[in-house]
Amino acid sequence: MKQPELGQKLIELRKDKDLTQEELVEACNVSIRTIQRIEAGEVTPRTSTIKIILAALGEDLSVFKEATDRMQNNAQLARSAHWLQLAWIFGIVYFIVGFIEIGMDAARYDAIIGSFYDYTNNSYSNNTVYIFIKLISFGSYAIFLWGFWHLAVLFKVDLLKVSVYLMIIISLIISLLDIFVAFIEIDEDWMIPLMIVETISLGAVAIVLGLGLMKLQDGMGRLAFGVGILEVIIGFFLVTVVLFLISAVLMIPTIIMEIVLLYRGYEYAKNNAVGGSF
Repeated sequence: MKQPELGQKLIELRKDKDLTQEELVEACNVSIRTIQRIEAGEVTPRTSTIKIILAALGEDLSVFKEATDRMQNNAQLARSAHWLQLAWIFGIVYFIVGFIEIGMDAARYDAIIGSFYDYTNNSYSNNTVYIFIKLISFGSYAIFLWGFWHLAVLFKVDLLKVSVYLMIIISLIISLLDIFVAFIEIDEDWMIPLMIVETISLGAVAIVLGLGLMKLQDGMGRLAFGVGILEVIIGFFLVTVVLFLISAVLMIPTIIMEIVLLYRGYEYAKNNAVGGSF
């Protein structure tokens, strides 16, 4: 039994019995400081302490545990519904901004030799736009991915949770590298190896993400499995590097399907949460 749900449930039971904290102390012989800390959610008491308190309240431990678990599950559903709603909305933002980002990244070769940074005139105006797009893209993508983390929590898919962490980290590193490169004069010979490393890294993590999404099939149906397959295929094409353009085309229907998947996850969490606020 975890806090703060445990403390909240004990408060409800005590008030149902019309007892003050002092009266409960007299009935169970547990110090008032302990009662106060448990109800405030500051400590998680031993099972023996809970049994003593529940006995004084006329409650059975197994029944109480079941009710507390339901409360915890409901709280998790409410949190997940909130994040899943944000995730599919920001997924749409990422989908739109992504086209702009791809166009700007495609011009990176020119950017390094002068289009984004005019070394003669010492101008950073175009760089500001590039950085703004990069930050918007990464921020919306991170929130988008966090929705899949909540699906992983709801359906207990540890591989998906790990892959979300990895994808957020690798995407952050790549975004920061892209921004850094935009501000320095770098030898064009370094650009190709850098982009190859970025592409292979994204591909490897995409494969893991796809495998995690496939494991959502039992909870989210065939859509999750299909999206997972597409992510694995995209990851494979990225790892090969030479098939990068095919992966870019496949990303369009994949992201759309992922947005739909997150929306379905939001509906599931919202409909199964009782008394959640959204």
